[in-house]
Amino acid sequence: MGFALSDAPTSVSAAALSFLAGGGELGERMRRLDWSSTPLPPPSAWPQSLRTMVRLLLDATTPMFVLWGQELCYLYNDAYRPFIGAQHPALARPCSRIWPDIWPQLEPLMKRTLSGETVSFEDLPLTVTRQGYPEEVWFTFSYVPVRDDAGVISGVFCAPLETTARKRAEREKEDALATLRLAQRAGGVGVFELDRETQTVFTSEEFCRIWGMPARPSYMLQELLARLHPDDRPRVRTLEGVVAGSALEPIEYRVRRDDTGEERWIARRGEAPREGVRRLPGVVYDVTEQKRAEAALQVLTARLEQQLSARTAEHDRLWRLSQELMMVCAYDGTIITVNPSATRILGWTEAEMVGRTLTDFVHPEDLPATIEKAHQLNQGRTLLAFQNRYRCRDGGWRVLDWTAVPAEGLIHAVARDITQEREAGQALRQAEEALRQSQKMEAVGQLTGGIAHDFNNLLQGIIGSLDLVQKRVSQGRTDELGRFITGAKASAHRAAALTHRLLAFARRQPLDPRPTDVNQRVRSMEDLLRRTLGENIRLELELTPSPWTTLCDPNQLESAILNLVINARDAMPDGGHLHIATQNLQVGPPVSGDLAPGAYVRLSVTDSGTGMPPEVIARAFEPFFTTKPQGQGTGLGLSMIYGFARQSEGTARIESTPGQGTTVSLLLPRTLDTATREPALAQGLGEEHRARGGEVVVLVEDEPVVRALILEVLQEWGYRVREAEDGPAALRVLEDVAHVDLLVTDIGLPGGMDGRQLAEVARRRRPDLRVLLMTGHAQAAAQASGFLLPGMEMVTKPVAMDVLVARVRRMLEGA
Repeated sequence: MGFALSDAPTSVSAAALSFLAGGGELGERMRRLDWSSTPLPPPSAWPQSLRTMVRLLLDATTPMFVLWGQELCYLYNDAYRPFIGAQHPALARPCSRIWPDIWPQLEPLMKRTLSGETVSFEDLPLTVTRQGYPEEVWFTFSYVPVRDDAGVISGVFCAPLETTARKRAEREKEDALATLRLAQRAGGVGVFELDRETQTVFTSEEFCRIWGMPARPSYMLQELLARLHPDDRPRVRTLEGVVAGSALEPIEYRVRRDDTGEERWIARRGEAPREGVRRLPGVVYDVTEQKRAEAALQVLTARLEQQLSARTAEHDRLWRLSQELMMVCAYDGTIITVNPSATRILGWTEAEMVGRTLTDFVHPEDLPATIEKAHQLNQGRTLLAFQNRYRCRDGGWRVLDWTAVPAEGLIHAVARDITQEREAGQALRQAEEALRQSQKMEAVGQLTGGIAHDFNNLLQGIIGSLDLVQKRVSQGRTDELGRFITGAKASAHRAAALTHRLLAFARRQPLDPRPTDVNQRVRSMEDLLRRTLGENIRLELELTPSPWTTLCDPNQLESAILNLVINARDAMPDGGHLHIATQNLQVGPPVSGDLAPGAYVRLSVTDSGTGMPPEVIARAFEPFFTTKPQGQGTGLGLSMIYGFARQSEGTARIESTPGQGTTVSLLLPRTLDTATREPALAQGLGEEHRARGGEVVVLVEDEPVVRALILEVLQEWGYRVREAEDGPAALRVLEDVAHVDLLVTDIGLPGGMDGRQLAEVARRRRPDLRVLLMTGHAQAAAQASGFLLPGMEMVTKPVAMDVLVARVRRMLEGA
């Protein structure tokens, strides 16, 4: 659960927030937080105990926090911010979400505290992620239960003390002591003193052990020098050198032990001679193993050099033979080197690419994204699966899929040529869209017979009513005209709705998931569905009174419903009963198949037809599987319905018994968003719709009857109308008229220029010109390409004249 800071304080009064005064950044955040977006109530509803605790922590200069509510949400002060780290701001967010990695360790402690126990720990180790990486920290703290005003424990208070620095120092000290003890156990250090006057070396027991000599308090210097390896004696200073100067400078030499005869390496360190100091202290220690290790290291180094040389050769072979393009470039995009595959894929030679920048090859449209990815690499981030287009030497473009890592101040990248894969994917999507449209047009083809019959009936109602009106007018009998005109309008409106529904269903369109009311979609299709079923099938709707909203493509939903109804009709050749129902459904675990637990809207279509046996049900959703005779179905209907449901994160189910009918159910997930609804147009016109001073309207319509009708109506409401039948004629009118307030034009015009093109040309000359477009196609289909610019609106034919006049008035007032 997040929070948002607004530009101004919330509606809570200043008095109610007085206990939040001060407190630095966190006090300010608490005062300005939109608490409605958090699990906690607003501060004005907090109990007094919580207010007191919050006031305490805001005044405190030491880290404090309170976890409150059922989800234990954070309330903390500025001093606690470093403990939160990169999770800040975490105000009003649940503790379990802030510390998911240690929540299993904290949750039992929280439960003990919420049960009334004060839980204390000293130097409790935790592994937390505060700055984007896990780190081990220590805390000393107590979890104290906090009660609300009713005495019920509702939260946890804590004033933690981080002891990480002290614990780390203690650990480092312990490690150092352990290392020293280990060094003492692993090998001793021999101590000696050289008497410069007597040439005597006073030795310790460990000194004698290292040299392999009998333990004695002292030896003469010449006696010790005699034990040195002959090759090392010249490097050791003589007695004269000792007297003269720095005889005890650091040196390593070999000696032969008296006890075993083994040759050992000894390192000597000592103090240089000083004026007035007779004895010179020093130490010796056995470095034989170190010398042996150095010798072994030299052998290993030589061996590694041989291996490195072999691996370098192997890398070179991989660089030359790899089928993928390999590149090394600087952070500024300068290409340093490319492998031979660059020539194979792009056609450029290495010499033609090295020294140039990536901007010389990347497609201009992909350049901003490529620069952004380069910045991410510069920040140390690895780049995976980034695609862009690179220019080929022949002028073409190849799509490359990049993986890149930053290392040693350079970008190392590998690219795979996916041009053919991209083209194949596009071809597949086009084929899928063609199949989907084919299936839709198949359904439209199955509708046409019944629709044509019903449409003729509607035309009969229109024509017959107008014939009677004409006859009554010629007879002077006008008292019954209203009844016939009402009948003609009703038939016309039903025919228009039927035509729009067919156009919306048959058009091509991109998928557009939107909050959808399933009941509304079913009701809007009812007339179409009844005409599709025919007179021998009874349709019954059982729609839930308060349906949930689902997120899906409403046009795909209508397509699915229509296909299910057509399938049901075909399953009832002798007539029957079709039942469409909606239901709100809560699905909990356990679930089976492809259905996840959650809230769903169920749409079911049940017929009383022939039914399906289990083996047909098992294959019903397979593409191209059909039980219909050849030429009467593609087998795409149910497969696309199932695909639509799955794409909407739902599913489809079939229940059927041979001879008793079939139920196909769509389960679509609930969304908490609500579908937006356009406000209804006001019914009827008044004086407020009349022209103000005779505004000028240019009307462009190629159908003479429609043009004359609109002309008559607009002039009746006081508008001065100039008319044209096509685009060129309209441009001549616009040139002749000095002032035009509104252009009303049909989209489909003859003469080589449609209404949208006319509007574009007209607005080049008159940038502020308002344009009302009319179309006989489904309005959503015409707007799918997004070609309506500011100042343009659209109405769908047929349009009621009062609606047209109201839209004209609204656009002119909006200007």
